[in-house]
Amino acid sequence: MTWLPPISFGNLSIGDASGFLALILIGVSSTFMLLRPKLLKVTKNIAAIRLTHILISALAGVFMILHIAYLFALPISVSMDLGYLAVVVSIAVWLTGTAFLERLRDSLFFHGTLSSALAGLVMIHAATSNGTIPFVLSEIILGATLLVMLANATFHLSRAVPRSQSPGVAKK
Repeated sequence: MTWLPPISFGNLSIGDASGFLALILIGVSSTFMLLRPKLLKVTKNIAAIRLTHILISALAGVFMILHIAYLFALPISVSMDLGYLAVVVSIAVWLTGTAFLERLRDSLFFHGTLSSALAGLVMIHAATSNGTIPFVLSEIILGATLLVMLANATFHLSRAVPRSQSPGVAKK
């Protein structure tokens, strides 16, 4: 199974605990960036806000790696496939975040949308793998994630597609 020593906190293994910590840190990092405009008004330091976001996200990645290291086992099930898909999405989130820092156009849209998808995948992975999260709660969170992604896509589409003028209105 794993060569790492078994560690647990009551009935919760270190693998499960690190997975939950990764999910919590992903949520904190996402919420932190949603509050960025308000934080910027208070701190007036965009570099500190970005650094904090990057550090929280990096810590989430460390806990995700620890989670995988402790809980990898064969055979691989559908719930584990969702977990590994979440890892692939997290790499895409990291790449799009890096692209945004490099000033690549529209990368922030993909970064935010993929972050929402990542949270949903992790919740479904946790709900289907061992039942520590009720499946109904995961369905609610996945539905909310889908609504946020659709709203985000609609907002960016409305900004990307120019509004046409009404017929019969002359340009001045």
